[in-house]
Amino acid sequence: MAEKNQAAQNNDNSTQDKKKSGGKMGCLIVLLILVITPLLAVGTLYFFNKDFKLSVNSIMSQVPGPVGAYFENFPTRAEEQEKIRTISDYMLSIAEDRAVDKLLVLKGDDSKAYDEVIKDMVRINPNKTKSILEAIRGQAISQDAVVTTVTKIEEEKAADVKTEADYIVSLPVSSAIGEIDKVIAASINGHKDAAALFEAMTDEDAEKILYRLDETDRNKIFSYLSDSKAMSIKQKHNDLQLKDTELVQVAGVYKSENATTLVNTIGNTGQYTLDELAVIYKNIGPKKAGEVLAKSQNDPFVFQVIEKIKDNELLNENVDNITPDILKSLKIYREFDDNVSELVKVYSKMGTDKVADIIKNMMLNASPSKVYELNNGDLISISDEKLMLEILKSFPESKKAEILSLLDKTLSSELTRKLALPEN
Repeated sequence: MAEKNQAAQNNDNSTQDKKKSGGKMGCLIVLLILVITPLLAVGTLYFFNKDFKLSVNSIMSQVPGPVGAYFENFPTRAEEQEKIRTISDYMLSIAEDRAVDKLLVLKGDDSKAYDEVIKDMVRINPNKTKSILEAIRGQAISQDAVVTTVTKIEEEKAADVKTEADYIVSLPVSSAIGEIDKVIAASINGHKDAAALFEAMTDEDAEKILYRLDETDRNKIFSYLSDSKAMSIKQKHNDLQLKDTELVQVAGVYKSENATTLVNTIGNTGQYTLDELAVIYKNIGPKKAGEVLAKSQNDPFVFQVIEKIKDNELLNENVDNITPDILKSLKIYREFDDNVSELVKVYSKMGTDKVADIIKNMMLNASPSKVYELNNGDLISISDEKLMLEILKSFPESKKAEILSLLDKTLSSELTRKLALPEN
């Protein structure tokens, strides 16, 4: 019984000790909170509020001993303001672009000091400070140095590509194809590099070169082109093919027209472009082409057309079989037309009766026709009758009628009928 009482008493004492210990711990925690919270608040103010920090430094520097000596090393408010003023005066004294550069460095290193300097500059010279701040804002809006450098590099590359593309376009198509082949062969990324050049060309120029490349190379280049560029080039090609089909049909009509009349339509670039005329002249055949071109008085135009036909033949067929025939036909008809012009000048000075006698004799005693064969098998026949008919056509209607009236009825009727017939 006595042991039980002793155990109970010990338990009570233990409980009381725990309560006392718990009470002391609680008091300690409360005390720490009361001490630490103000210290944290003061510390926060000290590190984040410059005015408070300067005030504390000033007070603590008065404390004797090592503590005071430590805080004396910190600048006072006056000293801080003096440094700020020195920076402000300097920034306002130098060129604006230099001030902008230096202030941006200061802002990156110490944004609070930057703010202080700007405030002080505003107090000293608000107008110049405003100009400097606008320049700083402009710098802030622009890209950073690395991005700007990359952008400039890309712009320079694009300019170089455009220059090279313009050079290639300026060449004859056969030479342009050779340049593109060099680009393709130059590196493992050759087709990609070639695609960049085509991106810089107009759709028309790109189509002209692309569709004369090897099909494999063309398809690889198309795979590197942007979707929009590839689509527009293909559409241009389809449009040109349709146009060529229409020009072939037009040539079929022109083939049967009188050369003297036809030269007004296709003897210049008034109605058709040089490229279109090359298609037309090819498809009316070398005999008719030479006859029409012979009547043109514009030799540069004539040889431009022939050269364009030749280029197209070499590019599309790898061989030119048509322009030699055109040149031969042109020479034959040009000589014939020159002969007609000379005889018209001579006969115009003669009496009508003499001209009528000459025509009668030539028609009745005509020499055999001169026949010229072209490489493609076409025949060009030049006869005395054809010569006389061309001379008569060149006379005024009144003189023509007078000459026909002096001929016998049969010959006059035959010449009248032939003059009225369309030329084939």
